[in-house]
Amino acid sequence: MQAFEIIGGILLVLISISMIVIVMLQEGKGKGLGAISGGEAGGSYGKNRAKTLDAILAKYTKICAILFLVVTFAVWLLSIFAK
Repeated sequence: MQAFEIIGGILLVLISISMIVIVMLQEGKGKGLGAISGGEAGGSYGKNRAKTLDAILAKYTKICAILFLVVTFAVWLLSIFAK
């Protein structure tokens, strides 16, 4: 079972690095003083919102977070039952 723990650890590192890169590629939600008044001059709304780069990156961030939790839980279960 130790091999599964090593593979799980490698997967966790890869998922963590990819999640960091994806989050760093996203634009910040607050864009200067325009964010205070709630104004979003260049925002895309409606049908095209799902196709923007930030929407795609946000989707991949959620997928990476879920994968991270699942792999962490699996490694934890394997370490408990391997003893």
